[in-house]
Amino acid sequence: MGGKAENIRVLSIKWFMAHRYKKDPKFSDKELAFVEENLTEMERVLYFQMDFVDQRHALEVAKTVNEDPRIQNDNERKVVVKAALLHDIGKIKGDFTVTQRVLVKLINKFMPKIYQRLLLKDNKPKGTLANAVFVYATHPSRGAYMLETFGVSETVVELIRNHHEMPKSRFERLLKDADSLN
Repeated sequence: MGGKAENIRVLSIKWFMAHRYKKDPKFSDKELAFVEENLTEMERVLYFQMDFVDQRHALEVAKTVNEDPRIQNDNERKVVVKAALLHDIGKIKGDFTVTQRVLVKLINKFMPKIYQRLLLKDNKPKGTLANAVFVYATHPSRGAYMLETFGVSETVVELIRNHHEMPKSRFERLLKDADSLN
């Protein structure tokens, strides 16, 4: 399977997982300990202000990156795991529904001209598809700004800011690959 069919399969799995975790991320004690040991108290505040769906997704991305054999030492692991846990903090609880998330990704992937039109639309009242597109498009810079405000390392801030861009560094590639898998 390849191309559009594979993209639809992956989005279908993500949609199912989003519905599964939309009311509770179902963290085990071990998973919560993993979050606690990899984030400072202030970073955890940002982490837990995301929707449950995004919390679960970020944890899965972090677990994937934590096991990546391309990471060369513990310092690299700490940086990339932190970035993985925080990469979607620019999406705040209530920004958009699970259905809107899926629609935005489908529109972005298969109808980029409509995506751009929605993004450029002047009036983006909360709850509209145009607002959901705006949140999705701006969440990397929004999250980076939040982290800068809290004094998080520039490396992590840049990983968050660039996580939807073409990777320019090994760390960006590690994060993007893990994000794509989850």
